Amino acid sequence: MTDSLAKSFASEEFNHDKFVKELSAQCVGADELRKQRARIQELADDTSAQLKRNVYQNYMQFIETAKEISHLESEMYQLSQLLGEQRSLLSTLGSSRTTTGPIFDDTLGYHQENENTIVSKEEEQKLKLLQLLENVEGAMSLVETPGRICHHEGSLLELDPLDGTPLKRIHAYLFNDVLMIASWLATGGRRGPPRYKMQTVYNLQSLAIVNVRDLGSVKLAFKLLAFPDTRVFQCPTATSKKEWLEKCEHTKRARLTQENHKSESDVQEPVKDTTIVPSRSLSLDSNTPIDDGDAPESLESLPDWLLEVTEDLDSCMAQRHFDEAYTLLEKAKNFLQESQPTQAIVQITTKIEERGVRLVDVLTRELELSAEARSLQGGGLRSARRAVRLLIQLDRSVQACQLYLQLCNVALKARLKRVKREGATIPYVKQLSAIAFSNIVEMAREFLKLFPEATNCTSSLIVWSSQEVKHLTSHLIKQLFIPQVTLGTLVECIGVVRSHCDQLIQLGIDLRYQLDGQLRVPLARALQDAGEKYLDAVKVRAGEDSWRPSNLHNYPSLQKLMCELDDMGIPVLKGCLTGDYWLSLTSNTIAFAKLPKYNI
Repeated sequence: MTDSLAKSFASEEFNHDKFVKELSAQCVGADELRKQRARIQELADDTSAQLKRNVYQNYMQFIETAKEISHLESEMYQLSQLLGEQRSLLSTLGSSRTTTGPIFDDTLGYHQENENTIVSKEEEQKLKLLQLLENVEGAMSLVETPGRICHHEGSLLELDPLDGTPLKRIHAYLFNDVLMIASWLATGGRRGPPRYKMQTVYNLQSLAIVNVRDLGSVKLAFKLLAFPDTRVFQCPTATSKKEWLEKCEHTKRARLTQENHKSESDVQEPVKDTTIVPSRSLSLDSNTPIDDGDAPESLESLPDWLLEVTEDLDSCMAQRHFDEAYTLLEKAKNFLQESQPTQAIVQITTKIEERGVRLVDVLTRELELSAEARSLQGGGLRSARRAVRLLIQLDRSVQACQLYLQLCNVALKARLKRVKREGATIPYVKQLSAIAFSNIVEMAREFLKLFPEATNCTSSLIVWSSQEVKHLTSHLIKQLFIPQVTLGTLVECIGVVRSHCDQLIQLGIDLRYQLDGQLRVPLARALQDAGEKYLDAVKVRAGEDSWRPSNLHNYPSLQKLMCELDDMGIPVLKGCLTGDYWLSLTSNTIAFAKLPKYNI
């Protein structure tokens, strides 16, 4: 029965609606329908198992076919490389034939052969570079620079500069003038060229390679410093790391020497063109020496530390050794001021000035990042002392003052946010006022230590303190001058805030006038509203009063009431006393007399 079902399902004329109608007509009752359903399900299970067996049997054939396709792709890639090399060679031969004439011409001289040798060397270097960069997408423009050669290349693993976690694999190429970083393509290993994609190119003059000590998971790594980028790369072996560091150092030195020779030749060429060349007889007969005082100073006469000062400054700034960077910067400036202004000295001076500006930018960024971090943590200000002190020494005291006060502002806000209002108003105001003014005093003292002689910065401190007190008073006005707060609570809170504000007088900063000025208007309004409420309440009670004298029941109660009224400046006349313990005043009149006396 299962075979017949399979044949009927496999036939081209199979109609599912017709099959269901015939099956329903043949079956009598639910039992036969369940049997037919079980047979169809059994057929489905057999078909599924057979498909799985066929897939497993042909799985190895799929793998072998994929391998063959991969081999075929690699062979096609090699073939394309060979064709490219032959094309380059043919173009080189054609260009040399057109420029130098027939190859077997007997009239060619020695100079033409020498030119052919130079051209062939350049073409050979260009061909090697072309073959090297053929796997790098977007790097063909680097081949056009004449004289560019590759000293070293290799694969590296880029790490996160902060926590050292692996980011991605890269491939680096060290040329005689630049360093190229290329990223691996996702399909580069399977589909032939290009295997890499050019990511960025760094000029060796503005680049510093710094060794990174092995610490934790970061091993066999070195740091690449190219302002403002800082990247860390991990080498596969210790030998590879040593090669990278040595190659980079030698290449940078060679590049620096080449640039200095080039600058010297550029300076000497105009002098040669404007001077008259003496004849051979005149130069032999004359005893006048040649004045070469205008010749530029050779780099060999400069100390080694001065030639490497830019790299040392980059390294110190990258490793956050700002004190060492400042000391080295001042040492270089003092040496350059005492030296003769030659071409080499001018170039080094320009680089030193650039590093000085970069140091100021790094310190400024350090303070800005500290402000962002303190906004979340509310930490102290001691970590900013070094950056502020160095900025002052670099003649940037105004900028340091602004950044430090900004940091103080953020730190104070973070500390005040920790005070939460829970329960009564008086404890909250006491805690908030104490924290605010104590921190302002602490920050002002620290500021005066950092800027002891800067009067313009002291005025900035006064303005900052005034603004902070203004913000605090505005916040307290919103919290205190509401209908739910009584006059007694209001008076006690204002007294506490004024007493805390007196702490600033120790530093010569008296801001009580500002505090009283901000509180005067809302306080007068609150007193006026309270007086009007009292008068309205007294009027209502007076209208409802029964006008009966008050009975105090005993002599001590009578004496107590009379003392209270006398302390408030309301003497009780003897005519108001009737009987032993009676007072000819109603209870509403006595309650109104006990109210505080305000100047409304």
